[in-house]
Amino acid sequence: MKLVQYSQAPGLLTQFELTESQLKFVKSPDENIKIAKVDKNRTAIFGINEEDNPVVFFVLHEHSEFEHEFDVPNSIYVRSFSTDCRYLRKGYATQALTALPNFLKTYFPHIEYITLLVDVPNDSAREMYIKQGFIQGKRIESERYPAYCMTKKIAD
Repeated sequence: MKLVQYSQAPGLLTQFELTESQLKFVKSPDENIKIAKVDKNRTAIFGINEEDNPVVFFVLHEHSEFEHEFDVPNSIYVRSFSTDCRYLRKGYATQALTALPNFLKTYFPHIEYITLLVDVPNDSAREMYIKQGFIQGKRIESERYPAYCMTKKIAD
């Protein structure tokens, strides 16, 4: 799994597909990229598989509106983490989360923690994050659903 910034490979957007049911939990990559173009604290990321297909998408957001919900220093917030519907349940989300700490050490060396919110109804995502070493924190109200704060320390 290779993680790349959208700005380095803009053609990937047209190759990425989400279903309507996936869009209940995340904003579309297109919408996220439009926001990231005007908010310099957001970086759109694609996860590329061994065949060079974009299989995962998410946004890294420094100083997000949720920063105060996480009691950790030097964090980056992951938003709209999603897997292309044609590649679900093939381990790509796990591979992207595994690759993320090294990506952050390269491009965001000051970051010590990864934070995210997972919607309460999205049990499968919450279980995946826990298996990847995220700690479930408090429950808060978010845009669509109540959500759990999840935090992971990046190993030194």
